[in-house]
Amino acid sequence: MGNEKATKRPESLEKELIHALRFSGLDKENLNELVRIVVGLNDEGLDQMRVFPKGQPPIVDGLQVQALVDAEALATVLNQILTNTPRLRGVSVFPYGIPNPEIFQINVDLGETVQTAGANTAGIAA
Repeated sequence: MGNEKATKRPESLEKELIHALRFSGLDKENLNELVRIVVGLNDEGLDQMRVFPKGQPPIVDGLQVQALVDAEALATVLNQILTNTPRLRGVSVFPYGIPNPEIFQINVDLGETVQTAGANTAGIAA
């Protein structure tokens, strides 16, 4: 029974994320791929996640994942994120706790990591 529960959780998480983000502006194929990456992050130790579309409508091309991580697990989780996450745009960490941080918020940005030639030329001032 324990294995059955463990295999159902990611599937239900995947379905919940796809359902919640279906009107985010991401095309279906891109959304499915990004949601699979988010489920993988959940398996690597990110619990209590919040997931948001990233971009300005109508051009939404990624997701931002926010999660809280204990200080003891921070190094392990960051190592997993930085070495095993495809389509990683960026990671930021914010400490909570004064004077010694006890918990950290990790923000993971997912999406396209390579700019197209059109985007590069559009950003150059004439």
